[in-house]
Amino acid sequence: MTKTPYKAHYSKKHTDMIRNLFTAVCILVSGFVPLAVQSQNFAREFIENQKDKSKTEVVYVDFVDEILHTNTTLSMMEGFDELDAETKDLLTKKYTLVSDKVNDSILLSVFKTKFLSTLNSFGFDVRECKADSFPQTLQPNEHTLQVAQFELEEFVVNDTIAAKDNNQTISYTKLLSGIRWNTWLKYNTSDTNTCLIFFADDETTDDFFGFIEKTGGQYYADYTLTKINPNDAYLLAHSNAELCGRYFFNFLMNRYVWLKTSGNPTMYYSIGRQGNLISDDKPFDNFDVIQ
Repeated sequence: MTKTPYKAHYSKKHTDMIRNLFTAVCILVSGFVPLAVQSQNFAREFIENQKDKSKTEVVYVDFVDEILHTNTTLSMMEGFDELDAETKDLLTKKYTLVSDKVNDSILLSVFKTKFLSTLNSFGFDVRECKADSFPQTLQPNEHTLQVAQFELEEFVVNDTIAAKDNNQTISYTKLLSGIRWNTWLKYNTSDTNTCLIFFADDETTDDFFGFIEKTGGQYYADYTLTKINPNDAYLLAHSNAELCGRYFFNFLMNRYVWLKTSGNPTMYYSIGRQGNLISDDKPFDNFDVIQ
């Protein structure tokens, strides 16, 4: 004979009591969800929102149409302004390897194309327009961003190769040329409560690799040196544009988490190159905020 499994029988009063107790326990347990888990869930929620056109962030973008060229090697050279024209010309040619050999229009196009494609790849609704056409009143998911200034900067820096021999350090120092791409961006300029200025840079130098060797009791530096060239400037414009796009995504994601946690996020987040979420207890992968 098949036995019917035992079933407890509860009165309606007993059932309601159990239901209320269960509800109370659920509320109590939810209150103990670690803040780190909550923050991470909000970061993932932000990423998922960008896949839903009704929830995605809308970004109005404007671009400056010129590049500031600077040479810190010359500007920091003591007495440069007092030199005669011929000497100035010789020094300028010696320490200017890129700036006078690049096409600004192409550099601007490279940055703009990569920056817009990066924002679009994250799912943002990107709308390019002039700053004077930005909305004056923004919805919570709307943002304005002015790429306000570019700078292509040439500089020099020392690099050293070294070795130890009988507790003696032998070194060789080489002066390297470098270029740096600097970008300033203005966020939500029409809103004094949220207006910020961001900064991001990217640089490269001569490729210097070598070692110290000893021959016949004498030390020699054996090295290879590949000088920077104009193509490096285009590569920097491209990489800095991708960097700025990723930093802006990270900014909005962390802002979302900050708002959702009432200003008490336990972690900071970044979007990886494969779309994965990266976290740390200190800010990272982000703009320098000037204001």
